[in-house]
Parts: sequence; structure tokens; C-alpha cells
Amino acid sequence: MATNSTIPQDAILNPYTTLAFMPLNVAEQFQTVCYINIAVFAAYAWDWLVTIPEEYQVIRKVGFKPPSIAYFGSRFATLGSSLANLIFRISPIDNCESVKYVEGILFEISSVATSLLFFFRVKAVYRHSRFVIAFFGFLFLINAGLSLLSMLGTTGIRIPYTRRCTQHIARSYMATPIILTAANDTLVFLAISYRILSSAMVPSTWRARTRSFFTGDGLYRLSKALLKGGQVYYFVTIAADIITVALIFSDSVPESLVSTYFILASAMACRIFRVTLLGIIEDPQPNTAQIASFFRSVNQSDS
Repeated sequence: MATNSTIPQDAILNPYTTLAFMPLNVAEQFQTVCYINIAVFAAYAWDWLVTIPEEYQVIRKVGFKPPSIAYFGSRFATLGSSLANLIFRISPIDNCESVKYVEGILFEISSVATSLLFFFRVKAVYRHSRFVIAFFGFLFLINAGLSLLSMLGTTGIRIPYTRRCTQHIARSYMATPIILTAANDTLVFLAISYRILSSAMVPSTWRARTRSFFTGDGLYRLSKALLKGGQVYYFVTIAADIITVALIFSDSVPESLVSTYFILASAMACRIFRVTLLGIIEDPQPNTAQIASFFRSVNQSDS
């Protein structure tokens, strides 16, 4: 949100109000962004607080292996990025660029860690296919590198006559990482769904496989949970992706929805990781033990 237009101080009824130094439409947008950031930070912090018992179980059962390190990297970096963005928006700051730089670094760590969770997921499921692992590893590196565009395309600027900050973004820079993340999520979702459905105990027909995809028929309980968890993550985030990309190019909508999208993606990716891992630990079914060996192979190969 650029604030190029200046207003003479003698024309301002309350010169101590930050919004008074902005055009009306920009001031409304700025205030909306502040409210959104407060709500998003509170929601993510609450999500973390209520899952502390589950995260304790993850540490106690698995320890600090590459997948769990990626998990906590996503959690801490996402919370830190959200907090830095909140401070940037609502607190008096002497150096807007420095705070925005810190937020950008944390955002980059969060994005990479969240993508890494899904790479480990694919690697676990396709542990015997070097080609699939190499392909998704290549996609992960591209996604991680181009996510830097979000940081490079954002500039922190000061609101004239105040110690409050706002930002200017290059909209195409912000849209590119989201589109690439959606493409990567789509391929991961399709690859894992195909692998799970290939072992479903149903007739080998398109109709039976399609029915199994939507209902989970013919799958063990954990395999069904893996499939359903992937579906929930994918369809929620892909809907958020489409909406966010459309709104990025709408001048009437605050760009804070970009960070909201990545925070939502992190929260849901971490939830799937917890549910899957804890389900593996607790479920004694033979097929579950097989999937558990997938995760152990990830831990051993990356240790």
C-alpha cells in the first residue's frame, strides 16, 4: 500500500492519528490489514497451544529427526513471521525495513520447512523409486528458491509524519510462489493418492478406484486417514490459493491475505504430520506397520 499523497497538517482534525495521514480508502485498507494480522496471529498461537500435548508425544516417540525438525521449523518460523508482521503493522517502529527483513527471513524458513514436510511424505511413500524422489526433490528446490520472491517483492515504508509502517509489494512477485506451491501440492497430492489407491482392495476399474478415492473403501484405517488428510489439506489450500491469487491483483483487497495463505498451509501441513505420525505409533494393524517403516526409512536415510 503506497502512501505517496501527503496532507497538510493544518488540515487534519486529529494530527496524532496515524490514519489521518492517509487517503480515506488507503486508511480503511490499512486498518483492515491490522485486524486481519491480529486475528491470524491469535488463531495460529491458539492452534499451537491446543496441540502441545500431541507435539510432546511426537518428541517423546520420535525425537529430533529430519521430519520432526522440519515440523518444528515450520511451527516456530510461521509463528515468528506472523508475530513480526503483527509488530510491523501495529507498533511504533524506528526502522521499518529491518523489521520487514526479519519477517521475510522467517517467512522463507516457514515456507521451506512446510514444503519439506511434504517432500518427506512423498519420499516415505515412494521410498523404492529413486526417480520419483529425485523429481519431487527437484520441485522442492525450485519451490524453495522461488519463494524468495515474496521477500524480494516486499518493501517496508514509513507512513509520513508517523512512526508506523506499511508496505509496498510487487504483486507478480507475490503471486508466483503461491502458484508454484499450489502446483507442487497438486503433484504431491496426486502421487500419494495414486500410491494409496493402488493398494486398495477393490476391483481394478476406474469406477471402483474413483469410488475408493472419495469413500476410502478397500483401505486400511490408517491408509484411509492418510488419503482423507491429504484431501482436506489439498482442497482447502487450493481453494485458498485460487482466492488469494485472484485477490492479489485486486487493488481493493488487502495484500495481507498472502501471508494468511501460507500460515493456513503451515497449520494444516503440521496437523497432517501429527495425525499421521501419531496414528502410526498407536495403530497396530499390519498395513500401519508397513507405513510406519516408510517413516523410519526417512529418519534413517536422513540422519
